[in-house]
Amino acid sequence: MKKTWSCLAAAAAGLSLSAAPAVIQDPYGVCAHVSRGEWQFAPQTFQKMHEAGINWVRTDFDWKYSEPKQGSWNYSHLDRVIELAKKEKINVLPILDYDVPWATPAWKHLDLWSGYVRNLVNRYPLLRYWEVWNEQNSPSFWHDASSGENYAKLLERTYREIKAINPEITVLYGGTAGVPLPFIEASLKAGAGNYFDVMNIHPYHWRGVPEMMFSDLSSLRALMRKYGVGEKPVWITEVGWATAQPPRFYLDVLPSVLAEAGVKPADSMVAIVNDPELGFFEAPNFNADFNLGMFRKVDRIRLADLKSLDVKKYPVLVPSTSEEFPMAYLPDVVAYVKRGGTLVLPSGLPFYHDFQMDGKGGGKLVQVNDKYLKDLHIGWETWWVNKAVPSQEKWQKAAPRFAGKFKVDFKPTGRFLTAANLKKGDEFIPVIEAGTDDYKGTVCGLYKFNSDLTGNIIVYSGLGVIDSTTEKRQAEMLPRTYLIALANGVQRVFWYNFRAGEWKPDEREHHFGIVHADFSPKPAFLAYKTLTSMCPAGSTVPVISTHGKVYLAGWTRPDKVKVWAVWTAESVQKISLRITGKAQALNHLGEAKSVPAGEYAASPELLYLVGPEQVEVH
Repeated sequence: MKKTWSCLAAAAAGLSLSAAPAVIQDPYGVCAHVSRGEWQFAPQTFQKMHEAGINWVRTDFDWKYSEPKQGSWNYSHLDRVIELAKKEKINVLPILDYDVPWATPAWKHLDLWSGYVRNLVNRYPLLRYWEVWNEQNSPSFWHDASSGENYAKLLERTYREIKAINPEITVLYGGTAGVPLPFIEASLKAGAGNYFDVMNIHPYHWRGVPEMMFSDLSSLRALMRKYGVGEKPVWITEVGWATAQPPRFYLDVLPSVLAEAGVKPADSMVAIVNDPELGFFEAPNFNADFNLGMFRKVDRIRLADLKSLDVKKYPVLVPSTSEEFPMAYLPDVVAYVKRGGTLVLPSGLPFYHDFQMDGKGGGKLVQVNDKYLKDLHIGWETWWVNKAVPSQEKWQKAAPRFAGKFKVDFKPTGRFLTAANLKKGDEFIPVIEAGTDDYKGTVCGLYKFNSDLTGNIIVYSGLGVIDSTTEKRQAEMLPRTYLIALANGVQRVFWYNFRAGEWKPDEREHHFGIVHADFSPKPAFLAYKTLTSMCPAGSTVPVISTHGKVYLAGWTRPDKVKVWAVWTAESVQKISLRITGKAQALNHLGEAKSVPAGEYAASPELLYLVGPEQVEVH
């Protein structure tokens, strides 16, 4: 069956072919810490932004730097950045965020907070957009327990202060960590819908692919409609993938623990659950070359394959590369361990979220904490469920049994494994111990079973293990992210971030950038530059249609030239493209390609087709 973008996809998106199509207005932005930390790199940053066709920068206007001592104000760092941005014709999106020692948490000190807001908004009258906080649903940024109701109080006060200065200024809801619908709903119930002009999210999918945003954006818009704010614009002020190297968990620690479990990776095959059709993805970087080259072979399996998974063929199973898993399939995982299989759970608290699938390739995450851990005889404790547990350990070291076998890179996790659910005959073996002066716990451990379970489970509670991808895949996902966002009504997208600090090779936060520390381009920079030329401001809003596992997008540039893009979320899919009219083909990096004739292998490497009147996918 064939579908054409010109009719079916437009209809699906609710567009009228007879009406003037909507156009995108300056949608391209990046995050850069040019107002703190990287202010000395601002000139080079802005110059490279111009080269890529990017006109917006998002940066923090931290309270603590503007008022380092109570009543003593300092604007020099911001004045310098604003003047340079003006000179370089870069639009600035400032973030009003965080607190100061004499007013923490900020929402409990709204009079003092309001003074900070008034001072900055009055000082920079040419800035017409202000974002209110950053990732306020995260306690580490909010500096208090996460609360949509309390954020609504701070947002209302901020909105009123800004509008009193200039009612034409646009106020943005603070970009949320992920798309936390319960948090957003709690704020809307508390009246937040009256106190922002633009909704704003950070739909990171470090362990997934951009195509997961279809569900995110649809659910967000439905929630906004429920509370009468469905017509307000939506921005994404952070999204991206880092390109850090594999951490020592894979290079050093995991081989030692597998040996202790009696598994020889060089002789073994490992199965990783990856089921795109059901919306459950492995991490983008979780592949043999990048992480699991120690094994003889790595195979992807579907969720349905778990029930009959052969333990002899696959002595090692990675059911999830994150804290989430479809719990409907957990009995099959338990049965695999009963048959003697070894699980590797490489990131965070095992089975912390239930991924409840919607049958359409999407779903929702439901936090289930430790509800299912007794089935697997494993346990954990954290500071938010046990006050005796530290929120962050001060040290980590190899446990005595593994002393001298690997080096431990200290990366605090605040999540500790326990033997609480062991049964008679089971054994818990600490691998990496961690703690403070008065607490000792385990952040990596081996569970060896000799009860109703007979296999092993290896758990590492650190969250940074699989939160990066390769430079190649970062570049593939960038244009797909933007096209999906724009096609789903997002007005502006800020990639996180522009320059990679690269201080540590395996630290995620140091490798989000699309240029290296010396400003040499990563492939993602070329992908961004190509995207802005293929779909510049003034183009019609892209419309996307799906054809099995293949995506087709189409739009018209301001020069009236039609452009198309075809790709897949993950695997290569053979299709036939029927192209009407002359076409020029380029890949996502701007490299010229042959125009497909007949069969074409669509892949995550997006292909642009410039000029055809129509493109059909068969």
